[in-house]
Amino acid sequence: MESELNIPQEVLSDLMRSLEILESSTDLEGTAIVSKTGLRIASSETADVVADIYSASPATLISLGEKISQGLDQGDLKEIVIRGTEGYTLILVGDKDNNFMLFTNCKKDIMLGYYFHKMRKAFKIMEPVLKQIQI
Repeated sequence: MESELNIPQEVLSDLMRSLEILESSTDLEGTAIVSKTGLRIASSETADVVADIYSASPATLISLGEKISQGLDQGDLKEIVIRGTEGYTLILVGDKDNNFMLFTNCKKDIMLGYYFHKMRKAFKIMEPVLKQIQI
């Protein structure tokens, strides 16, 4: 999938490669990098869901999650887990100085901790590349 922004092909290729590596080493699917303002940056080939789901919806959840987490003195928001009857949607939030989030789906709940570990590791590798993107 292409980005909604004009991102250099080299940067986009690096991000796409990281997303594919993450998916190939886990049962995660439909993985995408989305800005906290709701712009889709990059997504894996398994991300065949409507673009709005990858953009506006997570951005709204992040905004609400940040308000709740801070309002309850829980510190900065780090992740959101959405459990549906057929699986999970996992959203990993970057630090305050990072304007991006990692959005993915999985069917199995037995390894959620492992998935978050792999997501954090992949996101940390992507951060220097993401810093090259101007929103």
